[in-house]
Amino acid sequence: MPRPSLSKNASQRRGKTLAKKTVSKATSTVKAVQNTVKQVKEAVQYSEMSGLNPLGVESVQDELPSFQPADYRVKDPLNPPESLPQVSQGEFIKASRIYEGATRAVQLTGKAFDLTRERLLVEGKKAKTFSAGVQAATAYEKVKSDLANYQTQLQGTKQSEIALGVAKLQTTTAQAIAEQTEKELSEKLAIAQASAELAQLQTQEKQTKLAEFKLLLTPQV
Repeated sequence: MPRPSLSKNASQRRGKTLAKKTVSKATSTVKAVQNTVKQVKEAVQYSEMSGLNPLGVESVQDELPSFQPADYRVKDPLNPPESLPQVSQGEFIKASRIYEGATRAVQLTGKAFDLTRERLLVEGKKAKTFSAGVQAATAYEKVKSDLANYQTQLQGTKQSEIALGVAKLQTTTAQAIAEQTEKELSEKLAIAQASAELAQLQTQEKQTKLAEFKLLLTPQV
């Protein structure tokens, strides 16, 4: 069986690669078209929701009045063709009045939009000013809260200082009482010791007198 040539294999590989690139490019094109369609739908949907008329370059022509320049082409200025578009004097006056009235109406509509724009700008400024007021009130309330917290802490500190002073006074009083009690006990002990010594001396004195008295009673030889 003959082997396929190298050039044939290379051609097949190039063909497969080209086919893959073509498919990938086609897929990208389809995705781009889908995205465009999606954007158009979203734009139309947004314009419908906002009440705006969608206007693009492709639709500008539809907004223009019908006008055919060829209908007004004149080759001989001294002999104009009867085929030129014409209106009578009455039709001109009537149409001019309609256009003038419509122009005034659309100008008034524009002034209404100008007024609405300015009103919305003022509404925006009002909202911003209100927001600034809310922020100021919030800051004021925060300061009040901080001040209340400070006063609470201050009162707590004062109460702690008072409690400390009372505790110190109690300690000083207890110490003074203890010292006074110690002095009283020492004095009582000294008095008791003195009384004991005095009693001992009195006993000794009585014993001495008793001995002397006994000697007096004893007959001498």
